[in-house]
Amino acid sequence: MNRNTQQRPARGRAIVLAIAAVTACGGEPPQSALDRYSAMADSMMPQLERLSGLTARGPVQIGIRTAAEVRTYLEQRMEQELPAEAIQGMSAAYVLLGLLPDTLDLRTLLLELYQEQVAGYYDPATRTLYVVEGIEADQRTVMAHELVHALQDQNTDLDSLISRDRGNDRQTAAQAAMEGHATLVMIAAIAETMAGRQIDPATLPDAGADLRPALESADAYPVLRQAPRVVREAVIFPYVDGARFVQQLWKAVPAGAPRQAPIGEYLPQSTEQVLLPLDRFVGSARDEPTELRFEDDPRWPTIYENTFGAFETGLFLQELLGTTLVAATGWDGDRYRVLRAPEGRALVWVSLWDDQASADRFAQRVRERLANGGLSRPARLEAFRIDGRPALRMTVADADVSIESVPQLPVHCVTATGARTRC
Repeated sequence: MNRNTQQRPARGRAIVLAIAAVTACGGEPPQSALDRYSAMADSMMPQLERLSGLTARGPVQIGIRTAAEVRTYLEQRMEQELPAEAIQGMSAAYVLLGLLPDTLDLRTLLLELYQEQVAGYYDPATRTLYVVEGIEADQRTVMAHELVHALQDQNTDLDSLISRDRGNDRQTAAQAAMEGHATLVMIAAIAETMAGRQIDPATLPDAGADLRPALESADAYPVLRQAPRVVREAVIFPYVDGARFVQQLWKAVPAGAPRQAPIGEYLPQSTEQVLLPLDRFVGSARDEPTELRFEDDPRWPTIYENTFGAFETGLFLQELLGTTLVAATGWDGDRYRVLRAPEGRALVWVSLWDDQASADRFAQRVRERLANGGLSRPARLEAFRIDGRPALRMTVADADVSIESVPQLPVHCVTATGARTRC
C-alpha cells in the first residue's frame, strides 16, 4: 500500500516472526533482560557485519518497551509520516479504484496491523533497538533483523531513504531494499546457527519463494490475513520481493568481491527496479523511472496526489482481473491526483510506458474489464502522448460526479529536483 504505509512507522516490523521459532520470554526482571539483550547484540554484531556487508560505526543502544508504549510510538510515527489528511486522500484513491471498501477505516487497520507484527523495532530517531516486553518470540531472530537496520542507519540516513517526501513508489522501493536486506541477513544468520558454519546468503534457496507461504500461513497474524489484498500485499512486498532483490544483487557479485549493501548506487529508485531482472537495474541498461507532475486546475481542488508505481499498478490489474499473476510490464512512470467536486470525488491517473505495445496491453486489459462492469464507479481510459511517448489517462469518479466534467489535467515530466524536462 502506499505503504506512504509509506506509512511505515516501525522499522523492521517483526513480520519475520512467521519463520522464527517460538519461545516464552516473560517473567524476567527488566534490568536483567536489558543486560541480556545488550550482551546478545554485542555477540551477534560481528556475524551480522560479515553477512550484511556493512561495518558497525559504534555500539547499538538497546531498550525495552511495553505493548502500551509500542502503541503510543506507532500512533506518533503514523501522525508524523501519514497525517490524517494523507490517509484520507490515499484511502480515497484506493476506494475509487476498487482496491478498498468505502467503509474501511484505514488508519485503524494500519495501527492494528503494525501492533500485531511488532516484536522488536529499530528507531532511527533515538538510534535504539527496542525489544517488546512479554512477546513470545525467538529474540535472537528478531534482534538479527533489527540490528541490520541499526547497521544500515549507521552507514546511511535510514529515515531519509524511506521518507514519504520521496513519493510512494520510491519510498516503497527503498523500504524493500532495507527490509529485504535485513530479512536475507536474518535468514542467513539462522542458517549458519543451524549448520554450524559460515554461509553465503547468495547461495541460499530463493528467499522470496520461501518467505511468502510462511507469511501467508501465519496464524499469528489474523489482521494481516483478513486485510484487503492491496494492504496485505503492500505489507509483504518489502520482505518477500525485497529479499529476492538483494539476493539477486549478491548472486551477481564475483567470487571474492566485497558484498554490497543495497544503499547508494545499489538503492532501487522504483518498485519496477525491485521486480525487474537484475540486468535492468545495474549497468548501462538500468531502467530509471520517469517523474510526472500535473498542472493545476483551480476549478477542481486537490485532495491528495502521489505515485502508484509498477508494483501497485500490477496490484490494480490483479484486483480488476481477479488473478494473482499480472505484472505492469513496461511501466515507466505515473502520477495520480484525487480531486474534490461538489458532488463527490474524482481520480485522474496518468501512466507513461516504455513502448506502445506495453501501453496497449495494459489498456486492453483494463478496457475489457470496464466494459464488463469491472469497476462499480464511472470510469474511462484514454490514450495520448507526452513528448511523443505513449501514455494513458484513467479517470474514475463517484457515482454522482459526471465523468465528462472531470478535467484532463495536463501533465509533464520533471527531473529529480522538480524542474520541468522532456520525457
